[in-house]
Amino acid sequence: MIEEALKLYQNALKLHSQGPRFQAEAEEAYEALFRSEVFTYLESFSESQRVVYYSEAPEDVISSHEELLTESVTAGGTTDGAPSTLPQILYLSYKNHGHFLLDRLKWRLQARSGENTSQALAAEQTEHTAKDVASSLRRLVEAADRDDTDAELWRELSRICESLSSTRVARFCLEAVLDRDDTTGNAWPEPLGLQELFAAERLRRILQDLQDDLSESALPRLTRQQQGIVQSFSSQIDPLPYLPKTPQRVRDRMAIDQKLHGRANSQVIMAPLRTWASCGKAILLQLQQESQGIGGSHAGTCFTLVIPTSSEAIDPRPLKTHAVELSQNTHSNKVTNETSSATNALAKESFLPHTDDLHDEQASSQRIQAEASGSPPAPQLVELSKSVTTSEQATGIVQHPVENEHVNPDRVSNVDPQASQTRTITLPSRKRSNDVTEAEDAEENIRSRSKRIKARTSIDEPASGREARARQQLELYQQGELQYFNILDERAFGQVAEPLSELGVATTTSVMEQRETIVSLAKTLKESNFQTADLTSRDDQTLWKDLTALLCKWDSGLSQLFLHGGGFEDPMSGGGAAQNSGILVFLEQSGMQAREHSSKPSLADDRGLDTFADDVRNQDVHLDRLALAWLAALLAPQGIQQTATKSSPWTAYEAFLWPDNLKETVVQMLVKQDEFIFQTLSDDVLSWTEKNAGPNTAVNTFKCVHKEMIQNIFELHLDIYGRITNPSSEVDVPTRTAQLDRLHRWASLAQQVGNISSGIEHEDLVRDSSAVRLLWAFAVLAELCGTCSQELVVTYFKDLKSTLERLGSPMVELHNNAVMPEVSTEAAEKQISRLTTMDFFVNIFSPSNDDPITLIENLEPILEKSMLKDPRLTRHEENGTANDSWEKKVQNQGEVADQNNSTMQTEQMLQFLGKASLSMQLMLWRKLIDAYSIIQYTPRILLCYLRCITLVVTYLGSSRYFENNEQDRSKLLLRWFKSLDELLAWTLALAWSDARSLDCMDEANLRESLSTLTMLQQMLHPVMVMDDLFKIGMCELPTQSNHSASTAYNNAMVKLRDMVVRTWTLRYMLMREGASQNSSPSPMMFRDHFQCLTSIHRCLGPRNYCKLADKIFLKLARRELSRLDNLADSEIEGAQIILDLYGLKICPGSTDVEDHECPAENLSRYDAVEIIDRVMVQVNRLSTKDLIKSDLRLAVEKMQQAIKVPKNTASVLHNRRVVNEFLRQPVNPRVIHRALQGIGELHFQQSHGESFRIAEKGWFFLQGHVALTKYRSQKRTTQTGTDELNIAMKFLECDLEQGYEKWETWYRLAQVYDAKLEEDTTWTAEKLDNHMEDLVKLQRSAIHCYTMATATLERCPNPTFAMFQMAADMYSDFGVRIYGSSREPFAMEALNVTDFIKYFNAGRAGTWQGEPFKAITVYGAWTLASRLFRRSLVHKTDNWMTWHMLGKCLWKMHDCSDLIRSNHERIEFQPAITAFRTAIETFAERRDNKHPEKDPTLEPHYKLVSVVHKLVASKRLPAEAGCQLLTATYHARRVPPVQDYDDWEGYILSVLKVLRSADKWHHRMVLRSARTVYDESPNDPMATLAAKHELTQQIFTKTMGVQVWKPEHERTGRHFVYTTRYVYFFLRLLYELNDRAGIEALGRQIRKKSRMFFRHARLWHEACTTHLKLLRAHSALPEDLSDTVFKNISHDIFVQNADRLETWAQQLPSSSSSIEPAATPSAPQQQQTTLETLREAIELKKTNANLMKPAVIEDFINDAYAHLHRTVVPDLIARSNEEETRGRMRVGHLVNIDEGPPAAVGTPSPGAAAAAPTTKEDDAAAAPTRQRVRGVGRRELQKRADALLNKPAGAAAAAAASASVKAPNNNNSKDLTPPPPPSSSSSLQQNNGGVPVTPKSSSTIQAVVVPTPDGPAGGGDGSSVPGSVHDSADDESELSDVEESARLLFSPLRGRGGAHDDDDDEEEDD
Repeated sequence: MIEEALKLYQNALKLHSQGPRFQAEAEEAYEALFRSEVFTYLESFSESQRVVYYSEAPEDVISSHEELLTESVTAGGTTDGAPSTLPQILYLSYKNHGHFLLDRLKWRLQARSGENTSQALAAEQTEHTAKDVASSLRRLVEAADRDDTDAELWRELSRICESLSSTRVARFCLEAVLDRDDTTGNAWPEPLGLQELFAAERLRRILQDLQDDLSESALPRLTRQQQGIVQSFSSQIDPLPYLPKTPQRVRDRMAIDQKLHGRANSQVIMAPLRTWASCGKAILLQLQQESQGIGGSHAGTCFTLVIPTSSEAIDPRPLKTHAVELSQNTHSNKVTNETSSATNALAKESFLPHTDDLHDEQASSQRIQAEASGSPPAPQLVELSKSVTTSEQATGIVQHPVENEHVNPDRVSNVDPQASQTRTITLPSRKRSNDVTEAEDAEENIRSRSKRIKARTSIDEPASGREARARQQLELYQQGELQYFNILDERAFGQVAEPLSELGVATTTSVMEQRETIVSLAKTLKESNFQTADLTSRDDQTLWKDLTALLCKWDSGLSQLFLHGGGFEDPMSGGGAAQNSGILVFLEQSGMQAREHSSKPSLADDRGLDTFADDVRNQDVHLDRLALAWLAALLAPQGIQQTATKSSPWTAYEAFLWPDNLKETVVQMLVKQDEFIFQTLSDDVLSWTEKNAGPNTAVNTFKCVHKEMIQNIFELHLDIYGRITNPSSEVDVPTRTAQLDRLHRWASLAQQVGNISSGIEHEDLVRDSSAVRLLWAFAVLAELCGTCSQELVVTYFKDLKSTLERLGSPMVELHNNAVMPEVSTEAAEKQISRLTTMDFFVNIFSPSNDDPITLIENLEPILEKSMLKDPRLTRHEENGTANDSWEKKVQNQGEVADQNNSTMQTEQMLQFLGKASLSMQLMLWRKLIDAYSIIQYTPRILLCYLRCITLVVTYLGSSRYFENNEQDRSKLLLRWFKSLDELLAWTLALAWSDARSLDCMDEANLRESLSTLTMLQQMLHPVMVMDDLFKIGMCELPTQSNHSASTAYNNAMVKLRDMVVRTWTLRYMLMREGASQNSSPSPMMFRDHFQCLTSIHRCLGPRNYCKLADKIFLKLARRELSRLDNLADSEIEGAQIILDLYGLKICPGSTDVEDHECPAENLSRYDAVEIIDRVMVQVNRLSTKDLIKSDLRLAVEKMQQAIKVPKNTASVLHNRRVVNEFLRQPVNPRVIHRALQGIGELHFQQSHGESFRIAEKGWFFLQGHVALTKYRSQKRTTQTGTDELNIAMKFLECDLEQGYEKWETWYRLAQVYDAKLEEDTTWTAEKLDNHMEDLVKLQRSAIHCYTMATATLERCPNPTFAMFQMAADMYSDFGVRIYGSSREPFAMEALNVTDFIKYFNAGRAGTWQGEPFKAITVYGAWTLASRLFRRSLVHKTDNWMTWHMLGKCLWKMHDCSDLIRSNHERIEFQPAITAFRTAIETFAERRDNKHPEKDPTLEPHYKLVSVVHKLVASKRLPAEAGCQLLTATYHARRVPPVQDYDDWEGYILSVLKVLRSADKWHHRMVLRSARTVYDESPNDPMATLAAKHELTQQIFTKTMGVQVWKPEHERTGRHFVYTTRYVYFFLRLLYELNDRAGIEALGRQIRKKSRMFFRHARLWHEACTTHLKLLRAHSALPEDLSDTVFKNISHDIFVQNADRLETWAQQLPSSSSSIEPAATPSAPQQQQTTLETLREAIELKKTNANLMKPAVIEDFINDAYAHLHRTVVPDLIARSNEEETRGRMRVGHLVNIDEGPPAAVGTPSPGAAAAAPTTKEDDAAAAPTRQRVRGVGRRELQKRADALLNKPAGAAAAAAASASVKAPNNNNSKDLTPPPPPSSSSSLQQNNGGVPVTPKSSSTIQAVVVPTPDGPAGGGDGSSVPGSVHDSADDESELSDVEESARLLFSPLRGRGGAHDDDDDEEEDD
């Protein structure tokens, strides 16, 4: 479509550019372009058009064209010359078409160039200019809306607007050119471009024309250069020079208009709205302007009043039709009329403004005054207005008008609901319905609907049969729901009716009849579109009809009236008494007030307005005359009213009730124009009097008009004066004086006119009501002015009363006058009564009368008698249903008055109160209530409130209410309902808070109050019925206009429902009081009360009424149920009340408890304690496991939050200290045995108070038990916190602190300690190893708790079956605790008393220490546990675990050693076997097919197999008998039995295999199989290997990881014991198998998982010891070898040898490839083994990380290092000496050739050195040899061993560089001597006595070889002494250079050796 539109656009542009010859074709092309479909798209409309006509676009349309909308608009002058997007096409199309229209105008002007220019221009202006300019303006405005950046376009728009005389719009367009939206604060852009310069110059001229100097000064000043540019291009400033020029001055144009129209002396007053009040305000405004000199009129100016015409329906078609089919011939007057009509239609929907809003109406009047003046309008821009459609035209649904933002909410009540309904106009909603969319699409065929709308429509259009079925089902549902509510109401009203009938209170109408009537009324209202005028009903149904109609058509005005009073002041609120005190209140609330509501109809806004406007328009009148004519239309007679008895002229003042704004306008007009009106009417009266015409019709008519009008004006002035002299008025004295003067003048004029009628006959006087009104007015004037005494005024009214009685008691209603609203006999009596009783009320309301006692004595008797003598009969009394007539009552009251000697004043006051208004009576009762409040006498206050309720209810049921019209009844009903709501709230609050408030309620008062409340309940019943109908969908909720109206509606409905709930509640309280007064309490009376309470609750609850009125009914029901707890059905009702009040579901499984959607209140401690009993009843019905899963647990938790922990008292603190000391005591076996007999007590103090009562109810125990059960029910896979256990311990201890005689509390507390113990020992063995003392405390506490539980249980009276079952569990748990404490890992530590050593005094023997008592032995613990298990089995024989544990105890007692058994006899094993077999029979479990993931329970089966195997293996039981015993388990039945002992091993292994297949994760059978295989042949390697195989199948992995899973029924802590035992056994197997790798891997696992093993340090020590044993055996290292090797070696020699050893170790091959044999000969196999073991030992030491003392590991490392030192170092030294000897021999041979043999200068032989004589110097030199020799320490050995295995990076390179290893030359060494020089073998042999010397036998070798225990290392004798270092001290070697090079070569080794020496400065002992 866009491409098609683009082609049309290009075609139109081409024809347009070809000039005037093709203008027809161009026009057709543009029309074709705008008929294109793209211009009907929603996206083609501007944003304002979419909002106006569519409100909101369909989502699918917007989303489908989102790209098009987001594209930016570009100018038409692109490179290709064609637009590319939809916005561009729209913009250029509108712009070029506008230019085309302007060009066409220019072409026509050029064609007329031959004619006279002025004539041509005038002709064009009249024929084509307006049309073309307006059309072009519309197009260019559309273009500017799509691109507001086109400056040239804005200049053209400005020029067009100038030609249309719209200077303001032209100025705006030029400012748009200059406005750049700059945020810097500059008003105008800088610098200015050409467009801005032209616009600024043109704007300057316009501002000069408008004489706007301020705006002109703000324009930027042009520079000289810019001024030159403007002058040069002055011809370009006007973009459209061919358009008509306008005068340069605005005033010149105005003068021209005045000359053209010729209406200089005529002025129009335009009324904004079509109402009388609007016309009057417009005239008043003009009068005010004239008085201020700004009216603009001149002498002789005539005025014409123009009012809006009647509203016309505007074409509701959408914008897309108007956009294409706009008429080009629309005249401006038509546009004006349409706009005026739309404005008028909207104005009717808004509320009328106050008098203060005259300035707003002035603006509205001036806005349309030009059109109404008759001047020819200039061509205007045609603007499309919002389409205003009625609700029936749009959707067929009643819609409320949109409220104005400036609506005064206080004036809502002034709008006529019927009139607003008939004129209801609906503005377009935000979203159009599908029906409207379909109709438009089908009609226009412009655009098709989206697929989504079509699909939705197809879904929403079911078949007729389906609709019928759906409608039928809906009706069935509605009937069912309605029947349900009918049953609830019938039950509630029926249950209450019976107790009421016993009190003498009867209901007049059944509830079913009432419901049917209300439903029928609702259906009728729905069918008649909520029009109540056609409804017919009985008198007793009138109030139902009124309330039902209000509920169906409720709007914001009714909400305002009901919630805030709508301007009515509540007499019970005290507001009037606060503002006006004393007699002022009496005067305001007494007879001068009008009837509460008038029966006269309201004056329509435009009734007779058209006639008045036509009369004024036809004649030009002066402004004062116009004002007088307006008043005459309202106050002068408009015709003759014919009745059955008379015919009288009627006026709008008498016949209609004026709106408030009209009354205000009339009063203002009378005051402002008083001088002119009075003078005019006086002149007319004087003229008429002078003429004194006869019975002429015209003259009589003139007389009638003036007489009635003057009388009406006089009465209005009287009303004005009465208002401004009102006690509450704040009008100043001058104003009052001026008004009094006006009043006297009009009184004189009225009297003058009235004197003319003095001769009228009696019949004429009856027909002429003005005479009676005149007399009454003068009587009121006498009272107001105070010129007469009170007695004279009373006499005057008495004469009036008698006159009226003679005339037949006529009644004249003047409801537009507040001073004299009614002229009648009744009103005269009321005035007389008011005047005569004024002294009494002056005394009552006097501020000085502050004595409440006096006030009560004076006022209360009058008010009480007025209640008995009430002239306002109810409808039943009027229909004759009452027992006594009114006359009889008056006679009886008269007799009573005579008997009591009542005064005439009392009778007059009673008469006054009998005829006084309801507000007056309520105000007097309020005064009495205030008096009783001062003395704080609550019973009388309550009675006064009930009296007030009776007054209001009686009034609403009387004829005085029914005789009002429908509108007044609605206002009255809501007004008094508001008062009733407050009265009910105050009464109920008083009765609820004060228990003695009903003391003054005798039988008569109760009967009267109950009758009143019953009647009120029936009045309010339509609220409940309509709620039912709204809820089930039979009636629709009234639609509100906005959110605030909806909020007000909801608040109003809540108040009505509050009244219903309060009425029910108060009636029940009074009914209960009456029943208690009439009869003594009895079960039947309680039953009746409970049924009433329940039925009311069931009636209010489903309607969600329980939450209303601050839940007062629920609070009452909760209080009542505390008296009715013993009834059968009170449990469900109590649960329902608790749910409604606090949101606590205490009966989660009951279907009778419903959710009534009540918000939960904050539960206080008092309330929580009060409902504990009900909650505990429900708790006791559930098990604790079910409790924590139900909603009841949430209720319990919320209650506990309110109750909290009890406070610490003296008794509680004492009891707590006693309990704590008891739990810390050691376990005394005598105490346990006494507890089994029921003996055991604690020294407690008796506790009292609320906490004690709570504990006695079991609340604290419940909290602890719930927390314990919650913890135990959790499935834990990792270690978790023990918060629940701490909470359980806290509450259980709180329960015990209130009293210790609670065996179950002790039992649960013991379970808490057991649970804490289990949590600490289940996941890790850390506390078993490091914190055993904490675990011991937990065990002792648990045992003490079990002990006290046993003692209190044994002496518990009247045990039940459930108690016996629980006791069985307690005995079983107690036995398990005793047995578990006797076994590993606890090992009797909790039962020992070694930590409780005490001092004993033995008299003369002195003091000694000892145990406090003899602790229980292991055998005694087993005996005690078996006794407890037997007790448990007495009450619960089907507990397999108890049988299982009993069997284990009996087996331990049988199988223990004699040392453990002590003096006890060994028991037989048969009881143990029997116990295990019974356990298996009791728990015959097989794998559950439904739950295959659950592991079977194998404990009793395995234990039986284990015990029987031990018996058979020890030959205590034959194999055949063993097989027979094992048939008890079904697992063993699958294995064939055996007969001999030899086959037993295979048999038992098969049985264990079957058990393992049943549960592959159970570890006991695996170990038992391994032990069986191993124990059969303990020394057989194959048996050992088989046992290892069994264990590695499941428990130990390939990496020696330990996998031992804890079974479900394994005791606390045993898991780590079993795991540790398995590791011990597996270490033994690995040691026997010589598996060093396995032991090393297992050791790493043991060291890594320290928290997995019990006594981990011992286990690790055993693993390390076993590993070292294998290493020592593998390397054949003797123990203490390091001491033997390094005992006699000095530290220096050790350092040198260690360096050599390190060098040797570093040169060893690190892999399989060996180094060259010459450089590093390979070490022997023994040395390699030693190195490997040394490496493993060092790794073991690192793994140990000081967990155990490393001495054992260090000993092995030292021994391994010593072994290497002993075996490797001698070879290293020998090779070093041999290489050195070779070198010397090579060098010495050369020396001997030149200097002879080396023996000449060689070192003397040892023998020679020994034989040489010694000197003192020699002895001194030899002295250092006697110093202490530094030995080799363990620490040095460890460092050298570590260094031996740490090969540095450069070791291999150093080894390749050195050819041999030589010992460094150390002069300080005394053991190492330089080797002898090389010589022939013969010489060597000679020097040694002929014995050949080898390197091992030389003296040098002897010095470094370490001796062994077997003897010297070499072959020499053991007596050879090492050579001294001084033997060669004086000899210098010839090879010093070679030695120096060797020293440099081995300097790194010496450096490292020196470092070792520095680190070991401290001496270490061997």
